[in-house]
Amino acid sequence: MAPMSSPQAAPPTDTAPIDLRVEDAPAPLGIDVARPRLSWRLAPVGRGVRQSGYRIQVAGSRAALLADEADLWDSGAVESGSCAHLPYSGPALESATRYHWRVRVRLADGTWTAWSSPSWWETALFDEADWRGAAWIGGPASPGDPHADHTAAPRFRCEFDSGGPVERARLYLSGLGYSVAHINGRRVGNAVLDPGQTDYRSTVLYVVHDVTDLVDEGANAIGVELGRGFYGIRTDNAWNWNTAPWWSDPEMRALLVITHPDGTTSTVASGGDWSTSSEGPTRHDEVFIGEVYDARREQSGWSAPGYGGAAAWDRAKATRGPEGGLRVRPHEPIRVTETIDPVAVTEPEPGVYVFDLGVQIAGWARLTVAGEAGTEISLHYGERLDGGLVSIPEYGDFHTVSRPQTDVYTLGGAGGPQTWEPSYTYKGFRFVEVRGLPSPPAAGTLQGRRTHNDFASIGHFHSGSELLDTIRGNTRRALLNNHQHIPTDTPVYEKAGWTGDAQLTATTVSYEFAMSRFHRKYLNDILDAQLPSGELPTIVPTPGWSYEGAPGWTAVHGPTPEWDIALFVLALNLYETEGDVRVLEDCYDAMRLHFSWVESRADASGLFPYGLGDWLPPGGEPPEGPVLSATAHVHLMATQLSRIARVLGRADDEDLYRSRAERIGADFNRAFLDGEAGLYRTPGVEEYRQTSNILPLAFGLVPEEHVDAVVDRLVADIRGRGDRLNTGVVGARYLLPVLSHHGRTDVAYAVATQTEEPGWGYWIELGNTSLQEHWHAGTRSLNHHFFGSIGHWLYADLAGITPAGPGYSAVRFKPHPPEGLDHAEARTSTVRGEVASSWRRDGGGGLSMEVVVPPNATGEVHVPLLGHGVERVAASPGAAFAEERGGYAVHTVGSGVWRFTVAGRSEGVSGEPARAVSVR
Repeated sequence: MAPMSSPQAAPPTDTAPIDLRVEDAPAPLGIDVARPRLSWRLAPVGRGVRQSGYRIQVAGSRAALLADEADLWDSGAVESGSCAHLPYSGPALESATRYHWRVRVRLADGTWTAWSSPSWWETALFDEADWRGAAWIGGPASPGDPHADHTAAPRFRCEFDSGGPVERARLYLSGLGYSVAHINGRRVGNAVLDPGQTDYRSTVLYVVHDVTDLVDEGANAIGVELGRGFYGIRTDNAWNWNTAPWWSDPEMRALLVITHPDGTTSTVASGGDWSTSSEGPTRHDEVFIGEVYDARREQSGWSAPGYGGAAAWDRAKATRGPEGGLRVRPHEPIRVTETIDPVAVTEPEPGVYVFDLGVQIAGWARLTVAGEAGTEISLHYGERLDGGLVSIPEYGDFHTVSRPQTDVYTLGGAGGPQTWEPSYTYKGFRFVEVRGLPSPPAAGTLQGRRTHNDFASIGHFHSGSELLDTIRGNTRRALLNNHQHIPTDTPVYEKAGWTGDAQLTATTVSYEFAMSRFHRKYLNDILDAQLPSGELPTIVPTPGWSYEGAPGWTAVHGPTPEWDIALFVLALNLYETEGDVRVLEDCYDAMRLHFSWVESRADASGLFPYGLGDWLPPGGEPPEGPVLSATAHVHLMATQLSRIARVLGRADDEDLYRSRAERIGADFNRAFLDGEAGLYRTPGVEEYRQTSNILPLAFGLVPEEHVDAVVDRLVADIRGRGDRLNTGVVGARYLLPVLSHHGRTDVAYAVATQTEEPGWGYWIELGNTSLQEHWHAGTRSLNHHFFGSIGHWLYADLAGITPAGPGYSAVRFKPHPPEGLDHAEARTSTVRGEVASSWRRDGGGGLSMEVVVPPNATGEVHVPLLGHGVERVAASPGAAFAEERGGYAVHTVGSGVWRFTVAGRSEGVSGEPARAVSVR
């Protein structure tokens, strides 16, 4: 087995803490948390590195820190092994201020590391006074008729003098729904679709920009253009975004603070001295339609000082602004992360060109073309073709629009090629159908621009199955395409934050990407959406859709436990992966309130016949209905509440919710368990349903004496279907882990690699590059992620990586190697550092395994015996054998790289060269 990259051994005292973060962000420019939490990692310098204490220093300047003058806060030596989410405990922070900090740690042997390199964070604006009179302003109002075309994207501008030399400049901007700012003709930042979607009645986001390099000494100008986003949708749609309680035409609030070398400041605040125009080139933008851009109307120099057309602009009008409180955007921005050249161009009709990017993406196209002024070019985006042209089936079922996912660009005729791309709408697509090109396309005429929240990619998975690796790649693509400030379901049809989708792939996406900031933001969205009764909607944010009594789809009115449990699952996942206790504290009362509301809706048998159940199994809606799945998830809510209460030290609540879980479990088994048949079924439904048996196994509901029978019946049904699953999204989340945890990884692997319908491999056979909404070939959406929960199994069970302590303070390595697969490896980055696991069969019945435990953590390594005895296991020196358990040799280890071998039929037992330690 080719060893994974190993940390170089060095004396621990030669290292210092690395990767300093504040609220999980490196050197964040805007933090509005009163007592931000500080985190760091230890460099991987060998085995057994443990922290026993730390000391943090915070100062007003980097120079002060380096001079050992912590003029703001010095924690002193603190006895603690924690290295993540330690709250700043110094004097109250001031707004719009940079703070410098460093840390050193004491190792287990009592020695102190060197100080880390200094890092910093900068506070944002803490209260209304900090906005220094900046007002919400808007442009000309749209027509009152919601079906009328709205006005063009409004532009705002203001000329100003810097007030002296510029030491530093910060722009605080909330432009709703989306905004693009320029200073002196240069774009501010590289984020797109800023600042982010929320329930604007409760929370409104703003962004902090470092614009020091854009502001000149002397004369300057700032310009901001606004798109509608989800703030002011006008077209009719199934979710009633056009009648959202916050609905408004675009509006903005901005504050520019210029700091001079002598420490004084000058400010530019949005208000009545700004001017506005609706005569710009972006004539129309709507998130479910696209954009209309007329380059003939470009206002050259509009964001620069001395603009000649300024006299024709109107005075900006003060507006009431949104109801929600302002909060700095806490998560990563959306950026263009990839530019993709087409793999093919066809001409299905004369003058109509279809560009194929080769993969499904979310984003838009960039067009580069030369031609006469007034030439109109349309770009129609879609995931599939019909007769060679782009097709978006069933779009009319959700929207009343004449041209879905279509941009229209009119050339300005400025001479030479013109390049344009949209600013305020994104689409889901692989194909772009282009009409109106003045000449046949050339290389570079059209490129795809992929967009998503730009969180770090932290996961790696590779195996001996090309099919599994392709499924994993498609899963990553589906996840990225559906993270656009919220975890959406589809970038084409809905763009909605279905909570069930979010919870089903929460662990998968956390293995693949750094999700802590994004998931905390989305949890805040869920808290904002909760009603005083405790009810939660199934899409978050929501314009009011899916609450009881609201217009719309009644199936999601009332409790929808498999979706509502997102509040619990996301918070617990952050605790498990990040060690984040605060998120449990922040969500705990909301969880209790929701559980009480759901519990009050139990029927006379103590069951919960509500919601969607195991959504989208083969053949359509689940014939067993929602009651079994919903009741199982209410039981899981109670179980998770009991666990969270224990973490928070609430012993009475722990006992209370444990007893509630026991009662619901008893009602569940009384209603659904057929002990003689060894299965669970909904009364009146004779057909064996896989999910009805997967969930009780996954949630610990099956009495011990029935477990084997229930597993055997599940396996028999899968085998009887030719190694095919028969689940929807809920059952698919737990099917493969349940099989692996009960010793049937062979069946799990057969299901995962099934290439006939239904299955993930079937989608590969269809040529898909993302994940489908339905199992069958005729699904409307080719860009969903809720079946992406297979990624959890790849990391947690096939490669065997799971957190065994909060924040990976302890790591469990327990791979489940199936017959027919010769190797697998995975790694993911954690708050403590990289965790990795790999195994490889040797062809003779043996196996080699390697794990990486990050510094300041311990590992529990389960080495698969493959039917051999523990006497055939060899381990790296220092790995302590604990016991043989369930076909594994269990070892405990500290941080570092550890190798294990299981000798095959004719091999001896050896460990590392010249240092082998046989475990007997």
